[in-house]
Amino acid sequence: MAHPLLRLAPLFRPSLGLLLGGVAGLLVATGLNLAGPLIVAMAIDDDLAAGDVPGLVGKGLLYLGILVVNLGLTWGAKVTIEVVAQRAMLALKTQLFDHLIEHDLAFHDTHASGRLITRVQGDTEALRVLFSEVILVAPADIALFTGMFAVILTRAPDLAPLVFAVLPPYVLMFAIFRMVSPRRFMAVREVKAKLTGFLSEHLRAMPVLQLFGRVPWANRRADALNAEVFRKETIAHLLPVGYFNGVFLVRSLGMVLVLWIGAGRVSAGVLTVGALVMGLGYLRQMFNPLMRLSHHLSTLERARAAAIRIAAILDRPRLITDPQTPVPWPGLSDALRLQDVRFHYFEGTPILRGVDLTIPAGQHVGIVGATGAGKTTVLNLLLRFRDPTGGKVTVDGVDLRDVTLSELRSRIGLVLQDVHLFAGTVLANLGGEPEAATRALQTLGVQIDLHKELIDGGLNLSRGERQLLTFARALAPNPDILVLDEATSAVDPETEQLVQGALGRLMTGRTTITVAHRLTTVRDCDRIYVLGAGLVVESGTHDELIAARGLYAALHELQHGAAA
Repeated sequence: MAHPLLRLAPLFRPSLGLLLGGVAGLLVATGLNLAGPLIVAMAIDDDLAAGDVPGLVGKGLLYLGILVVNLGLTWGAKVTIEVVAQRAMLALKTQLFDHLIEHDLAFHDTHASGRLITRVQGDTEALRVLFSEVILVAPADIALFTGMFAVILTRAPDLAPLVFAVLPPYVLMFAIFRMVSPRRFMAVREVKAKLTGFLSEHLRAMPVLQLFGRVPWANRRADALNAEVFRKETIAHLLPVGYFNGVFLVRSLGMVLVLWIGAGRVSAGVLTVGALVMGLGYLRQMFNPLMRLSHHLSTLERARAAAIRIAAILDRPRLITDPQTPVPWPGLSDALRLQDVRFHYFEGTPILRGVDLTIPAGQHVGIVGATGAGKTTVLNLLLRFRDPTGGKVTVDGVDLRDVTLSELRSRIGLVLQDVHLFAGTVLANLGGEPEAATRALQTLGVQIDLHKELIDGGLNLSRGERQLLTFARALAPNPDILVLDEATSAVDPETEQLVQGALGRLMTGRTTITVAHRLTTVRDCDRIYVLGAGLVVESGTHDELIAARGLYAALHELQHGAAA
């Protein structure tokens, strides 16, 4: 399997021409860097020694011109490389977000939203810095080393062993750092993701924390996580500091060594002054890429950890996928059926144990039962948020797994107990089609401006208006099937009466499935299925089930007594 960083290479293909131009600009600038000390050496040994003032001035102007051109090339190349890196990371963020938003509910059940946000934002930023400041600059650094050694071996071979002597200590320090640092930076990424997840989840739950007096507990937990981040980041970031200063020390000792021994050879007439100055200049230049690498080694380790985490997410396959040879939506003229359906979230803990259930076309069917009986699981199977582990769900005899997800879900309108509205206009929340949105609102008898801006989940609307907008959103695509999952359980009686009136208009001519705890919600259903222990234990109309004196009647009596 390819290294996680190498797997990101295709992201740069659309900007390949721009990338090559930027790298080429850095390579040319590197060549000009190499020419600088050589020109100084020639000026000292030739022009200065001979007293050739015009020649000395000419070389000075040439050196100045090289500096100016080098500055312009380096600036342009760095800007170009940054643009390429930004484009690549935009493509990666888009790919990652698309993968996450289309993934199965089972995936999101096991991945906290805070950690996923860290993957999309923090990890991609670490990769951007790596590409723009380390990897894409590497060809120029390699060219600098190669060219520098070639010039020294050609112009001052006696000086080459002294200059090269600084490399073994550096290689040793680099090897030690690479052995110690990766696990430290991986630990930092893990604890920061844990902190981000904690903050994201608990800030959303702030009203609950305040209501139950749990704010001090949340503060203590946040303090503990912050302290853990501090400890692990301190250790991780002290490692590159030590390494950086070690490289600086080696450079200083190397320059002292070259100057000391080189001066002696100049006195002996073995080495020219220009060659010694050139060697010192190249030695100083040689450490520029080494110092850059020292500075960015923490970035390299963070990016490596980020690439591994991103690859792990992208490699996680979707379990709920479109069929290879999909069949058209068959319509709904007969019935929806669950046939011997079995399902479990965790192996060995069955939720549905062989459910047989029929929902005739055009009828209103209720599904009730105690908490944990499998009511919401049935809806998840109908919408293909999950697939059964046994049996099948069919519409007019066609297995839902043979229909594309987009086709299936476009035929089903879903209203949940929890109201989810997004910042933006009412129209955007209803799907963006003005005619469909207007028709849905008129059908429900709701008077609201389509261009009204909603804030913070629709808090500038009443609870009933927000619930009615979720009904309008379900109705806007004109679905064949309407699914109501505890759609009125969180509203007050007055609002529920308003909502029930809208529901009557919403359900006209549609197959409707209502899941409810309150039995008054399903009292008028054409048929009611009662789930218990993962099975359909009773079915019939409200009156038939009351007369049967079974589980439904017991639930009804319990609720009636509680209401009394």
